[in-house]
Amino acid sequence: MSRKSASLRNLKIGVLLGGTSPEREISIKSGQAVAQALAARGCTVSLIDPADFPGNRCVFGDIDAAFVALHGEGGEDGFIQKQLERKGIPYTGSSPRGCALSLDKDKAKKVFRRSGIPTPDSRLMTTHNFERILKSFPAPFFVKPPQDGSSLGIFQVENASESRAGIRQALRRYRRLLIERKIEGREFTVGVLGSKALPVIELRPKAAFYDYQTKYTKGRCDYHVPAPIPAALTRKLQRLALAVHKVLELRDFSRTDIMVDGQGRPFVLEANAIPGFTALSLVPKAAAHAGIPFENLCERLLKYAVRRGRALSAKR
Repeated sequence: MSRKSASLRNLKIGVLLGGTSPEREISIKSGQAVAQALAARGCTVSLIDPADFPGNRCVFGDIDAAFVALHGEGGEDGFIQKQLERKGIPYTGSSPRGCALSLDKDKAKKVFRRSGIPTPDSRLMTTHNFERILKSFPAPFFVKPPQDGSSLGIFQVENASESRAGIRQALRRYRRLLIERKIEGREFTVGVLGSKALPVIELRPKAAFYDYQTKYTKGRCDYHVPAPIPAALTRKLQRLALAVHKVLELRDFSRTDIMVDGQGRPFVLEANAIPGFTALSLVPKAAAHAGIPFENLCERLLKYAVRRGRALSAKR
């Protein structure tokens, strides 16, 4: 055990995973990988699944800190973070407000526009404005549930008339939909760790776009780390990710997805407050290229939480 990791030895860490969102399966994989890494660093680790408790009112037990590896509603929207704060348990990642802002794509886009961050034109669609928006918003565009991650429920529309039935069906399921102008170009993602941007990754999916199956099926997408782009564009994308991290009030780590069009103009699609920690996940890939192995990455995020908790205790 190195001196650097000695401060974590024997800490009781609850890894929160699973939950009840559609991203449960990915969250379990993330949480199990994190638990294994923290155990290797000398922590006593317990797995805590909010789905095991009525109403997701978790019983956290006797833990010193929580590593939140939950994705989607109930975990990435600030709900579990509020519970942890009421219990006085330090946790990894963003505050309830930062989580809620980043998970709601429509709210996040409003923050981007107010802050001068470029993002594709979009509209929030409901059953009341369905016809008006379809007539006024030109295809091609993407249809997205405002609060699901992992590209769940997203589909592409090339012809609004031909996709009308599919959009109506999605509206019945989600009640609200974000429709977003399609940007033709190259796709990138930029992680932030602490106060620094990680290396830029270019995504080259082998499907029409980077959908759920492409994200989580090995061989369905080529990842280029670092992205084969000019240094000036790398710096621009990293600055943009840091700006997104700041305006959404994110903390510890995040990942921002960006399209760059044929004229070299970047457009922020969304930000993730709790990006994945699976074998195929992007923040661990970027961190590894920056010389931060997976165990070290998990340890660093946990240290942020523990230090924050100690600082709060000292003020009381």
